[in-house]
Amino acid sequence: MRVYFAPCGIALGHAGRCIPIARALRSKGDMVFFSTYGEAVQFVTKASFPVGEVPPISVFEKENGEFDLRRTLSIGPKNLYSFALQVGAELSLIEHFKPDVVVSDSRLSTVLAARMRRIVSVLMLHQLRIMIPHKRPITQKSKLMMKRTLERLGLEVFGSLWKMSKLIVVPDFPPPYTIAKTNVVPSNQYLKKIRLVGPVIPKYPGELPEQDELKRSLGFDDRPLIFAAISGTKAEKMMITKELAEIFRDFPGGYNIVLSRGLSDLPHSEITINGGRLRIYNWVDDRYKYLKACDLLVTRGGHNTVGEAIYYGKPMVVIPTIAHSEHQGIAESVERMMIGKKIQQYALSRETLFQAVDEIMRSDFYSRNISAAQRFAKNFNAVESIAKITREVAGKL
Repeated sequence: MRVYFAPCGIALGHAGRCIPIARALRSKGDMVFFSTYGEAVQFVTKASFPVGEVPPISVFEKENGEFDLRRTLSIGPKNLYSFALQVGAELSLIEHFKPDVVVSDSRLSTVLAARMRRIVSVLMLHQLRIMIPHKRPITQKSKLMMKRTLERLGLEVFGSLWKMSKLIVVPDFPPPYTIAKTNVVPSNQYLKKIRLVGPVIPKYPGELPEQDELKRSLGFDDRPLIFAAISGTKAEKMMITKELAEIFRDFPGGYNIVLSRGLSDLPHSEITINGGRLRIYNWVDDRYKYLKACDLLVTRGGHNTVGEAIYYGKPMVVIPTIAHSEHQGIAESVERMMIGKKIQQYALSRETLFQAVDEIMRSDFYSRNISAAQRFAKNFNAVESIAKITREVAGKL
């Protein structure tokens, strides 16, 4: 079987969850090809897969990592042109590779190109409803009604396009542990096509040594270990990790800390501070070792990262990006599930972060809740499920 993967190239999360599925299919003798753009091109190349680069869709951010809606809208015509070029590039790459099935991760251009080439496609998507970003709570009923109306309209417009795929795979848990609760709201147009399979996890906890053994092998003592695994766009990661590094420099000595800046395109380097109690890396090759070794995770609220924390049974502190509707919604879900705490970026300081960490570590409340979520997660293996769905759609089972 020949499988064509097309993950969104904005940040690394989409490519990151396609790669383990591609590996699973390749292990069965299937041929795999990738199409993407931006930072994801090098990321896929490092994973030893052939990749075709297509024209990027651009978004802008402010210095604090906040999505810059005005600047992004200002280049709307250019993005529409880039989208058209992207469809053309996909048509060419699909024709060249001649796949049996196309797997698109959040990319409409690939769904359209597959339809035009009469190739069956599977869509992987957890943002079924696109939320309009806003900094402050909306209190006026008229504005709230307008926001909800526009979001519903967007859901139905995109729904009419997403439904061109054969199946829509949602890499999230069903209730009560749905991570992106505000986004996993489907259109009635494709309800029968949806499959909730759980988040994609490349490596499961059982594949690694026990936590204490991992801590020792990584050179840590018995103090609680905080793992700050930062995701997002490159500009966002540069900004927030600089701030976190300053905070962690002055953190109480009762903790060991690892800060991964998530910069896969920079050389792997290590900075040790406070006698090695704080370690800062551009990138860690096997973050799952650190995830299992740690006692608490600090995250931006990326969908993949929160899913991994649940599988590994790690309570978390979420620092969502300002006005990032997905991160904000996931942070709220984490608090509602009582498996972690949220700190808004504008309130982030040494005091607020330590208070959140200290509350989680001193109470067994969060550990009980995350353990319950972890037991629920053990019922799902998204890599196997999506690989099987891909073969079924291609008619190879």
